This record gives sequence, C-alpha cells and structure tokens, in this order.
Amino acid sequence: LCDAAEAVFSEEPTVLKIQAPVKIFGDLHGQFGDLMRLFLEFGTPMTGGDITYIDYLFLGDYVDRGSHSLEIMCLLLALKIEYKRNIHLIRGNHEAADINALFGFRLECTERLGESGGIWIWQRMNELFNWMPLAATIEDKIVCMHGGIGKSINSIADIESIQRPVSMETGGPLLMDLLWSDPTMNDSVEGVLPSPRGPGLVTFGPDRVKAFCQSNNFQMIIRAHECVMDGFERFAGGQLITLFSATNYCGTANNAGAILVVGRDLVLVPKLIHPLPPQMIDLKSRERISLEEFLDDGSAGARVYVKADPDTWMQSINDDRPPTPPRGRPNANMNKNNLAYF
Repeated sequence: LCDAAEAVFSEEPTVLKIQAPVKIFGDLHGQFGDLMRLFLEFGTPMTGGDITYIDYLFLGDYVDRGSHSLEIMCLLLALKIEYKRNIHLIRGNHEAADINALFGFRLECTERLGESGGIWIWQRMNELFNWMPLAATIEDKIVCMHGGIGKSINSIADIESIQRPVSMETGGPLLMDLLWSDPTMNDSVEGVLPSPRGPGLVTFGPDRVKAFCQSNNFQMIIRAHECVMDGFERFAGGQLITLFSATNYCGTANNAGAILVVGRDLVLVPKLIHPLPPQMIDLKSRERISLEEFLDDGSAGARVYVKADPDTWMQSINDDRPPTPPRGRPNANMNKNNLAYF
C-alpha cells in the first residue's frame, strides 16, 4: 500500500491544482468513526457514491491523538491509489516522525501490530509522509494548506520551491511555517508574533492574509491545524477559514467537526457533525450500551454502569501531553449561565 501510494505522490507536484467542486476535510487525528460519519452523512468516495462528480481534499493530520490512525491511513491511501485524480492528500505537521513518535501513532503501531512489525510500519509510513504534497489550489482562487503562511511564505512559488521527499529537519523555515503556523487570536492582532505552541513557531495576522491573497490573486486561504468549536471558523474578515473534522478532540474539547463543500461557483458550504454521546459499560456483563439506552433502561438503577473509556494507552498520551486548546474556547471559569458563554 505504501509503495503504491508513494509512486503516486512522487509523480504529483508539491502544490496540487484542483478543480471545483471539491469537499475539503480538516484534521482527523485517528478518529476513524468521524471519517465514516462524514462519508455517511455527506457522500462517499466510491463508484456508488459521489466520486464521479466531486473531488475530495484532505488537509493533513491523519494520525496521532485518536486510536485508529492505521485505519485512517490505510483507507485514504487505498482511495488515493484507486482514484488518483479525485482524491487529494496533503501533509500535516503530525505526518512527521519526531511528532508522531510522541503523540500516539508509533505507540498505536506497536500496541496493535507488535514491537517489530509496529516499528517497521511506523517507519515506512513516515518515509511515505515525506513524499506527500504540501498545499493545493482550487481554480487558482483558493489556496489550501495545513498550517499557514507564517512569516516566510509570500507566494505559491515559495511552497513550490520545497523539494520532496522532505523531512521537518531538512524543510527549513518554509516547511515549518507551512505546517505549524496559526492565525493570531483575532482580527485585531496584526503582524507576525511568537506562537504559544513553542520556540521558532509564529502566528500571522489578518494583514498578512490580505497581503498574501492580494499579491497572489487568491480569494482566500483554507487551512486546518487548530481545533475550532464549530468545526470551522473565519478569520481576516472571512479571507481565511480554519477547518477541523474530528469531533470532541482528545475526548475533552466537545467540539463539532466540519467539512467544506466548494461548489463550481466557489461558494463554500460548511457541513457539520456533532460529538456522539459517550457509551456506558455494564460492570457485570461488560457490555457496552449507548447513553440513550442507559437513560431508557428502567432497571439501570439496579445495575452499576460506568462511562466507557477510550483505549488506555492513547488516553495516557493525551493526559501526559494535553492538546492545544481550541481557538476561541470560552474561559473555563466563566459562568455557564452567562450570555457571553453561549
């Protein structure tokens, strides 16, 4: 699978050129159930689905944080091989060995495939990630990437200059900005500022977005990389949209997930899914039931139920290395009855 996908990626340009209509997906982070829900609700990339008349673009961060990165990767790579011209995958910051060694993918591989086989497939997947395209344009009017333009990206030519295969160590400031930078907190914060994510990383203001779009004749930027509570969020007066497709990120954010459907006229329509209620476990039978079944069960009071936990090995990683908080999340200390909270 990796060999066939790598052959396809190696023939593609660093910046893909895509025609509308297209469905755009943000971060998935190993949440295979959310990917299946999005396909079920809004169309499936198969011959009996909508692949014959609409393309699919995925903006990276397929792995880490969730427990089913392997399913996500195997399905998307198989789809890419089957529908080379209609399925488009670009790279996120978690498609890098030094990151996904820490945030779950390597551990998932060894937990599920054994130490030897797990490390082998983890290394092979990361070799493949180094070949993935890094950005995409839609009708030469919308530019899509995982992170942002940071301080060093001023044109599409800057992105095209990155030679693949490329690792984070060899990609330099251009790759770092492309995969790691974020918009500033709101439209009133301009310029380029240090990022709270860590040293060497930056945030970029609405002035950078407007200047980039104007000088490159783009209408807007669509990017992923940050959890947003509604699954999508506007910035720079609507010239940038952040997109996130995994619901209830890390089991704590309670955010919706979204995709964007870009029509032939380049009108954008967001489509949302919301977090599913938690499952409960009957401690005696060890059977899982939904929260609705628990509430409807007249004998529930006579039995002992607990909330079903995610895989403990992944939960421990998320506990030890908490995710970046969602953009625009209300203050945890705010009165939840206050209108400002809602």
